[in-house]
Amino acid sequence: MFPNTISEKLSDTVIDQAMKLSAEERQMLVISYVSKAKAVWLVQGSEGFVMLEDDGAVRLPIFPHRDLANAFVTSNGLDGMCVSTPLNEFVSTWLPGLETNGVELVMFPTQSDVENLVMTAPELSEELGSELNDQPSEDKTSKLGDDESK
Repeated sequence: MFPNTISEKLSDTVIDQAMKLSAEERQMLVISYVSKAKAVWLVQGSEGFVMLEDDGAVRLPIFPHRDLANAFVTSNGLDGMCVSTPLNEFVSTWLPGLETNGVELVMFPTQSDVENLVMTAPELSEELGSELNDQPSEDKTSKLGDDESK
């Protein structure tokens, strides 16, 4: 279903299938794909990054691929653009900042009325660290339009 290699564009069939995955399957997709792509996709609105609120909790939605972030924007009638953040910057800068501010992460949400999996910044950091350590070295050189620091 979802490509095992980094893909610039996803087919409509793959997007539709990914949007129908369970919350747990979407979480696994985020962790495995962003580790290969070396990038996380976020939605930026006119006043900053789009956040979801639920019972007082503030959550940042993250996506494994631009096309899936775009599908979320479209299906929820949001006004925003999808932006890529290099994984190394996300892990070293964003996750500590999100933890400090008490912001949780929503793993590849589809629609607001569908069950979505939420993680804390330390939980995601630990999962990404495990995934990156398990990858063969050739996968660690794959990129999706990010600038790795040297």
